[in-house]
Amino acid sequence: MITSARRSANSAAPPPHKRGTLDQVLVDTAMDLFASYGYRGTSLARIARAAGVTKGALYWHFTDKEEFFLAVVEKVLGEWNKAFARKPATTAAEFRAEFLSIFETSAALNQKNPWVSRLLLIITLESHKIGPRVLRAMRKANNDQLAHLCRVAERGKRLGVFKPSLDVQWAGTQMWTASLGLALLWYLHGTRFEFHNSLKRQAREFLNDWSAAAR
Repeated sequence: MITSARRSANSAAPPPHKRGTLDQVLVDTAMDLFASYGYRGTSLARIARAAGVTKGALYWHFTDKEEFFLAVVEKVLGEWNKAFARKPATTAAEFRAEFLSIFETSAALNQKNPWVSRLLLIITLESHKIGPRVLRAMRKANNDQLAHLCRVAERGKRLGVFKPSLDVQWAGTQMWTASLGLALLWYLHGTRFEFHNSLKRQAREFLNDWSAAAR
């Protein structure tokens, strides 16, 4: 939901906009609303009211809710991708540290801004009601993340950290679903569930289970 701090920010007159851009107030407002009410339950009118701007101002930037939603997704996913961007490991020791840091970064990003993973879960549940353009975008985001994790597993094999017989497609799927599953538990139980420690433990278990040294 919208915090009191954001309400105060929203009460100020919005700065001049350039066509095709989103200021931080609109982005934060949209993230809150889409995550709280889902895609179907969030209208441009609701976003405009929460952001303290007119509905006409939103239409000046975007032709419809789909275009608005896709712009927000692109911005937020871009921020997440930037956080994960790093020079690939070239040694076994570097790879182990990189592998653990993937889960550490995921925990930190979810706790800082859980909107991305939460909305992905919501969109999954609403997929039968969502237009093809939005669904294609969310599927692409999901496939891109899965492909990235598969490449990580492949690199682990190449550097001799993971066993040669490891199925990288299945390994990537396990990493992706484990992260989402733990995030779901955290969303449901809050601080009673140790999300950060659980992700760290899962990463260590993957390293042990897939180790080239394991028999």
